[in-house]
This record gives sequence, structure tokens and C-alpha cells, in this order.
Amino acid sequence: MAEKKPRKIAILGGPGTGKTTLCKQLDVDYSMAGYISDVCLEFARSYIAWYGPPKSIFEQFLLYEGQKRREEELSYCDIIFCDNATILNYVYGLLTCDFKNPKEVYALMKLYEWAMRDLPEYDIFYVPREFSVEKDGIRYQDDQMALAVDTKIRDFLDLMNVPYTVVSGDLETRVRIVKEKIGFVEKRKRCTSVFELSKGNGSCEI
Repeated sequence: MAEKKPRKIAILGGPGTGKTTLCKQLDVDYSMAGYISDVCLEFARSYIAWYGPPKSIFEQFLLYEGQKRREEELSYCDIIFCDNATILNYVYGLLTCDFKNPKEVYALMKLYEWAMRDLPEYDIFYVPREFSVEKDGIRYQDDQMALAVDTKIRDFLDLMNVPYTVVSGDLETRVRIVKEKIGFVEKRKRCTSVFELSKGNGSCEI
């Protein structure tokens, strides 16, 4: 029998758009509803904390492998919520590629090849920028660079004719949009009060 793979929900957008917050809230809601879910956090944040921002396109291969490994570690899940995706290493490669250097152009072509290979694995949602970048010492620290990343991601999705859903508004609205798109069926009843928990009649699971 073929091994069951988790459904990957990719929440994409530039730095500081609220992707991780959305992923965490979705994970809570789906876990409480009886799904085996988890959040796959962006490997690039850890890499930047350790080594600093990537300066070469060749570092994108390390970031790709790190992100891929994190996703594979969650293969036991029904659904995982990713605040990044391996397809974005091509997008970030575009920002650092020296197009006069044949080796870097070849590297970019390989990143594109890998992105196209991985693309069908994701349900993609795009979070537009609705507020300024909050400086956290990890990711890009100015609005100009963040906007450039936003544009590159959106352009990539549009040019490649990738189906995606725009997610905007407050957190509650964003969660609702994702749930309506991918489906949300409670597999078990939630306990809504201390009194209900104390009854002990098996009417709900925790």
C-alpha cells in the first residue's frame, strides 16, 4: 500500500505578514477538532539566526534541504501548516542570483526545477502585506526589502499560473478563509466548560 502523506498547507508571503501566527492558530483548531496536525516552521529563520542572512544563491540549497527535512519529520500528521515552502527557495534565489555568472544561473535553474517538482504537494495561500515590518533581528529588516520579497512571491505564483487563495483581514477572518477552502469537519466534540469536563460521561474528548 502507498504510504499516506500529510496534506501540506503552505501559508506564503513576505516576512512579517503574520504567516506563523495564522499557522499556529490553524494547528490549534484542527488539533482540537481531532486531526493529527502540526506547524512546520520556516527553517530559514533558524539558519539566519545561526549564520546570518544568506548572501549566495548556493545557500538556498542548504535552506531547501533544511525545509524539506522539517516537513518530512512531520510525515505522521494528517495535515501540516507551513509558514514557508520549498518552492520559495527559487524565489529567494532570484533575489541573490548574479545573472552574469553561468554557475549561479545554472543553480537558479535547478532551484526552479525543484520548485516545480514540489509544487503539487501544497495547498497554497498567499498573505498580503497589511502592515509594516516588525523588526525582530532575524529576517529582512526594512520595508523596501520585505516588499520586494512580497512582489517576487506573488509574481512567481501568477507567472507560473499556480492556483492560490489570498488570505487577508484579521486573524479570525484569515482562519475562516483557510478553513472554508480546505475543509473543516470536527472529528470529536469539544469540551466547552469545566462543568462539562467534570461530568465524566464521555460526551467529549480532550
